[in-house]
Amino acid sequence: MLSTTDNDALTRVGRGTPMGELMRQYWVPAILSRELVADGDTLRIRLLGEDLVAYRDTQGRVGVLGEHCPHRGADLFLARNEEGGLRCIYHGWKFDVTGACVDMPNEPEGTVFQHKVRQTAYPARERAGLLWVFMGKGDAPELPELEWNMLPDDQILLKKRVQSCNWLQALEGDIDQSHNSFLHTRHDQLKPVDMNVPQRQGAQLWRRLDKRPRFHVEDTRYGVLIGAQRNAYDDLDYWRITHFMLPFHTIVGVYGDNPSRSARVWVPIDDYSTLVIGALYHPTRALSEDEVMMARETGGGAGFVADVNFNAPTTEPFGAWIPKASHENDFFFDRATQRTKYFSGIPEFWAQDGGVQIGMGPIYNRTLEHLGTTDRAIIRTRKRLLETARTLADGGAAPPGVLDTEIYALRGAAMLLRKDADWLAAAEEFSEVIVGENQGAPPR
Repeated sequence: MLSTTDNDALTRVGRGTPMGELMRQYWVPAILSRELVADGDTLRIRLLGEDLVAYRDTQGRVGVLGEHCPHRGADLFLARNEEGGLRCIYHGWKFDVTGACVDMPNEPEGTVFQHKVRQTAYPARERAGLLWVFMGKGDAPELPELEWNMLPDDQILLKKRVQSCNWLQALEGDIDQSHNSFLHTRHDQLKPVDMNVPQRQGAQLWRRLDKRPRFHVEDTRYGVLIGAQRNAYDDLDYWRITHFMLPFHTIVGVYGDNPSRSARVWVPIDDYSTLVIGALYHPTRALSEDEVMMARETGGGAGFVADVNFNAPTTEPFGAWIPKASHENDFFFDRATQRTKYFSGIPEFWAQDGGVQIGMGPIYNRTLEHLGTTDRAIIRTRKRLLETARTLADGGAAPPGVLDTEIYALRGAAMLLRKDADWLAAAEEFSEVIVGENQGAPPR
């Protein structure tokens, strides 16, 4: 369990909090590039508890500005996006993507006052169809060299959704491999013990047959390396390798012959909600139509409150990415389905995780926990986050990954190893990204 002080330190993300200050050292992903059109609609976004407005100007540059006009506080979401800037509809003040006031039409002609006024503005950069925001002080570092964010557009598919709980309890589900033997299983799948099943089904089978994984965790330059070990055959174990990368990235292992891969980012919208960004990608080839179609399926078919053109019934931050499945409708939980098909009774895969995590409350009180041996990855990840945040607060050097962005060039792994094998050596080999060998050249 955690103390109340440590629980607050891990979950609160506003300015001045340990985690909020740590995360502001890094680039924060927020928007798909296709959500913003030159001279098009503004978007409300909220990141780390700050309300912002995003837009693309006439030249195609992206601006991320504070929500309220510095004149009298009017809502800049309502501003006119025209001729290279946002013009407030209240008095016509206009701001460019840097936050400079470039026009003040209600003041005397030739006034120098406009040069004394600046709007809060954060640098924004785009890569591989995703827009990142830097909310820290000083010069922005380079973008992280995550494998999935260094590939051509046809090799990656990005997905987003809002999850109505604190970022940490959402992220912790991704590094907890023991729940896969329960939460995501189906009654109508893999009932016979068939050791000749296809590779991906083999991984599912081993998770069903060995529900007591042994966890191994190691501190790394980038965060925490997690190995979950299960019995597979008499002389072989099935290992799934997961990486937690500071401050909010995860990559889980996939099993099979040259499979497509996945990664996630758990971005705090505020203390009580999370923007989950998922990437499906293949390092050496374009994604197939089947892979794209499978990734876009929602399982139960519920989808989002918005349509495919991002038209949503609300303009609240990330309103187009709010799922229909929610705590209010029990994530379409069904008792009959629980008895006959899904162990959880919840049809959508993400909602199986979301249902239990959101059900903990907006921020779970971790002083009430009783953690076991299969929670080692969670314990170590929390400790690493706290240690990193405290080192920063004490005036330490830049946190890992801020300046040494190449440490993110990793992938998850899943493999069969002999029972006496060195899992750390195997994890390093299977996780290594080598451009030109196991990864194609990045886009120019």
